[in-house]
Amino acid sequence: MKDLCVWLTILAMAMNAIWYTYQIWKRQINPTLSTWIIFLFGTGLSLTTYTIAENHDFRSGILNTVDAVSVLVILIAIIVWGKKEVRFKPFEKWYLGGVGMIVLYGLTTGDAWSSNVFTQVLIALGYFPTIQNLVVSKRNTESFTTWSFSLIAGIFALYPAVVDGNVLAVVYSLRSIVCIMTLLSLMAYYELRQ
Repeated sequence: MKDLCVWLTILAMAMNAIWYTYQIWKRQINPTLSTWIIFLFGTGLSLTTYTIAENHDFRSGILNTVDAVSVLVILIAIIVWGKKEVRFKPFEKWYLGGVGMIVLYGLTTGDAWSSNVFTQVLIALGYFPTIQNLVVSKRNTESFTTWSFSLIAGIFALYPAVVDGNVLAVVYSLRSIVCIMTLLSLMAYYELRQ
């Protein structure tokens, strides 16, 4: 069952990246570039600290691994076909400063486990530019399909994390599920409002 959930997580995130990239290419959606830069820093830092703290246990933490790859693919798609304008707002500058603080903390203390937990908080905060974009534009600018694939991946990834008792992988999956459900709820609100 664990291996099945690992493969289903990979499949769901692959579908996420493919569909999101297709929609960017077709100009059906216009995601915020700064959000995806933040996600790349967040998922990359999370994967790095997770790898160190959990001795390369990629099966239990499969969501973090495929999430980082998916974010990179989507970021490249936005740069190639999307709105290339990057203007970091004050919040985003603080966010990137937070990444620097976590890296500094991890390097000085050698505590990769706590660094990973701090990174989960930072990734959760990384959803705010997208949420702000939805609220300001008062319409849905995101893809239900791709965010749903991400939610499904988070749910599937929870099983191997729990079975192995991998706390960091459980935290990553739960953080992902809660943040995505919040975003999907807001997207649905603006869709229904129109």
